[in-house]
Amino acid sequence: MENSVVITGMGAISPHGRGVKALWDGLIAGRSAFSLVTQFDASMFRNPLAGNVSGYDPEPNGESRGLRMVLDASREALRDAFALDENAGDGCIAVKFSGDEAISHGAIVTGTNFGGMSAAERALVEGAHDVSKASLEHYLCGHAGDELARRTGIHGPRMNLSLSCASGTAAIGLAFDLIRRGRAEFVLVAGYDELSLYVYAGLSALRAITPETIRPFDKRRKGTLFSEGAGAMVVESAEHAARRKAPNVYAKILGRAMNNDGFHMTAPETEAHGIKMLMRDALADADIEADRIDHINLHATGTPYNDAIETKAVHDVFGARGRTIPVCSVKSSIGHTMGAAGVLESIAAVHTLNEGLVPPVLGLDPAEKDPECDLNTPTGSALSGSFSTILKTSYGFGGTNAAVVLGRVR
Repeated sequence: MENSVVITGMGAISPHGRGVKALWDGLIAGRSAFSLVTQFDASMFRNPLAGNVSGYDPEPNGESRGLRMVLDASREALRDAFALDENAGDGCIAVKFSGDEAISHGAIVTGTNFGGMSAAERALVEGAHDVSKASLEHYLCGHAGDELARRTGIHGPRMNLSLSCASGTAAIGLAFDLIRRGRAEFVLVAGYDELSLYVYAGLSALRAITPETIRPFDKRRKGTLFSEGAGAMVVESAEHAARRKAPNVYAKILGRAMNNDGFHMTAPETEAHGIKMLMRDALADADIEADRIDHINLHATGTPYNDAIETKAVHDVFGARGRTIPVCSVKSSIGHTMGAAGVLESIAAVHTLNEGLVPPVLGLDPAEKDPECDLNTPTGSALSGSFSTILKTSYGFGGTNAAVVLGRVR
């Protein structure tokens, strides 16, 4: 594995259920995870459907639903990475680090769009003169990182990114940088977001939500569907993984890139200059040529502008191969999980590397495919093949762009 950065643990809470297996099984089976919003009345908005996560009812102690999801996803990732049994830990997180190992070698990076927004909503209900400390504390975007540090004992660098829908992928990239620059030997990365009335109302007002179903790359596409969830990874140096005899080494992180269009609050830049630069910079950081990429896990929201502009970037960067490289849209199955999207979609990309399957794109009728989105998109069933190097892209409101390059270990 040379002096590389590897992924040794993964955890997921998604609209397909609890656990990485539930996520992957749903994606490969081509199942749609959308249902009526359960946390509030969404009937007055553009679409009452979303990707809900069940089993996370509001807690009376003030904890947000998002925090509880990210704790569970992190627990699965840590158990996976450190081969811990179901009863390990303090009931919240699978492992309690201590001493120099945690302080000198471990780090935590979280990413979220809106933090614990349900806690903020509860604070408003409580009233301005009777707001509990817990409600305010659990609302903060950095609170999940604080809780993860407290419950795991990982007391090295702790950072939170809130870069709209690029947050999760950017968090993986930051973890990668921390390790290769010698600031940490292992990093717990977690991305998360929850559905809330405030968030859903804003996204509906921006007309980002489709009034029907999500249809990436289809000429009838009208927008995306939003969802909630959490994804987590344990990322570490290959040397550290070998030294501790890590039970799993799933993939390498080969490179990363991030930039900002500086163009518009919600619309992507029409010539895809930032996205093209992002893809090229990620390949350069990984020290590989474009012809090494054999799959692209795209952002692919199903919005009219994003899909066409992202396609333009793929063609410009990859040339003639842009029409033949298999691509996918995980959002067509589970929706846009906001701060969790980059991590959950990267987990899917790791499975593609190891299992040789690309999830099908739901909602896309081959007969209705947009000529401006002429990419190799499997529909109906998963596409099988051999995949060794994957580019994962994410973009967010405000123009933030993030990407990582993932490679197969064996």
